[in-house]
Amino acid sequence: MSTTRLLTQRGQLQKMLVVAVAKLRPQPSQILVVLDTRAKQVCMPAVNKALEQCKIHFRILRAPAGEANKTLTSAQSLAERCIQLGADRHSFLLAVGGGVTSDLTGFVAANLFRGIAWGVVPTTLLAMVDAGVGGKTAVNLPAGQNLFGAFHQPRFVLNDVRLLRSLSNRTWNCGMGEVLKTGMLAGPKLWQSIPNRAVAPSRRTGQMVEDWIRQCASFKQKIVRRDASDCGERKQLNLGHTFGHALETLAGPKKLSHGEAVALGLRCAIAMSLEQDLCATDYALQLDEKLKAHGLPLRFPGSLPSPASLRRQLLRDKKKGHGSLELILPIKPGLCILVQGVSATKATNTIHRLLG
Repeated sequence: MSTTRLLTQRGQLQKMLVVAVAKLRPQPSQILVVLDTRAKQVCMPAVNKALEQCKIHFRILRAPAGEANKTLTSAQSLAERCIQLGADRHSFLLAVGGGVTSDLTGFVAANLFRGIAWGVVPTTLLAMVDAGVGGKTAVNLPAGQNLFGAFHQPRFVLNDVRLLRSLSNRTWNCGMGEVLKTGMLAGPKLWQSIPNRAVAPSRRTGQMVEDWIRQCASFKQKIVRRDASDCGERKQLNLGHTFGHALETLAGPKKLSHGEAVALGLRCAIAMSLEQDLCATDYALQLDEKLKAHGLPLRFPGSLPSPASLRRQLLRDKKKGHGSLELILPIKPGLCILVQGVSATKATNTIHRLLG
């Protein structure tokens, strides 16, 4: 597995990108920038100046926006556009945008010419702390989220915290869902540093957030280096995601974004821990307080899907095995356990009891 360089700074994107591209070996024949148009005004001046300074030919390709466009059709269209622009095995794809952009770009990079190098400039909190890190690349199928994908590590991930200043409240809050998940995994230091109050817009580009991003990305990268293909230790990063992906798929992206679905998934996971006396009630209350403070939902939007629909969707999860589920259940900050053989019916009952 190639090593991903993680860099997190404030207001240093141009400098970070110049250095990262200069260190690429071999040097790319060209750089194809896959741009989330919502990030254009925020970061493209710095990206343009950096790539001009690198003196490597580059072109800009527009990425389709939104989770609904993270499809095989979009991936094929992007790959064909790359070929039209003269891509070869030494071309470099650079994803600039949120998690959808990095997932789609990484998937194309993993498959075009059987794999070419790529890198990420995340522009959302969710992408900086989770989606842009780890090398899981995928597109969605009608059956569920991220079911068609590959492991393909980016050569670098460059987090300029000041890119977060333009995020909408909802997009920011969605990123906080993954920050809270990582706090539950990484331990008390990160968990306790997340206050029970919303982060004021003026503080979203400050030192506290920079520290969160650095801790979250570094924690995930350490896990990935030890278990790149998700066979053991890396499974803990799925905390809340088996529940969350099912709810996200059934609700649709307009009603429930990824970060919001993860928040509901965390509630379901800790509820199952409580049912088995694996964690303290106070821990579940802390989670609810933090979710509410950071604008994340405690209930499913609208009427819950039927138990039959939920069971079917849960059993489409990538982590299922032999007709049952693998779930990560939280014990305390910094400690979770993997529980195998959980029935989809039991998980469905927890969802209806908690989120209805």
